[in-house]
Amino acid sequence: MQLFRRVSSDEAEKHFKQGLRHRNRRSKEFNFDLAVKHFQEAIRLNPGIGKYHRELGKAYVAAPLLAVTQGIGGDMALEQYLKLAFDELTESLQYDAGQAETYLILGEAYMYSGRRQDATTAFQTAIDTPSFSFSFFFPVSLIDGRLLKSYAKRQLKYLGQGAGTQSQSSIAGECIRQAIVYRDEGKYKLAEKELMQALKLAPDWSWFHKTLCRLAG
Repeated sequence: MQLFRRVSSDEAEKHFKQGLRHRNRRSKEFNFDLAVKHFQEAIRLNPGIGKYHRELGKAYVAAPLLAVTQGIGGDMALEQYLKLAFDELTESLQYDAGQAETYLILGEAYMYSGRRQDATTAFQTAIDTPSFSFSFFFPVSLIDGRLLKSYAKRQLKYLGQGAGTQSQSSIAGECIRQAIVYRDEGKYKLAEKELMQALKLAPDWSWFHKTLCRLAG
């Protein structure tokens, strides 16, 4: 019986590593749907591992951005990914409440949903939690832990800017539309550049997320 559990655990880790490889948007192996399937299979084989749920949640949080910059598709509406992300991140914390990275990703999900106070709490928890691990685009060591906390501090700063900066949403919307044009032309780096410019012009993450879902969905 112990042998079978060990085999399942090894297979789960294999799927997890495959998911990480396919989620890397800068890799030739990037494939969002495959990454999600591998993470889901890892969870099916060994559901009690927090990092499996965290990385699946991270993929779900990133889905609307990747829809614009990489053209990921699927039958599911982009708005639904955020609900799935909350489910996975909450599950991750059930198994490992000491993961600073999970709080960081959760903070971003709260920002997208317009829950500023919850986002503030999550980012601050990421800063305060001793971490040996790394939002959205990053892999863990003491150095990575410092980068994580630095990133969380920047997100807190952006959160404040979003509340106090006058949004140029009409211009930002045009940047997102241009990003989609670049995406359709296969110019993914230019699409990403336009997307980041849109966020600078309209640093309200809730508006940003809703607009991404509407224009790219």
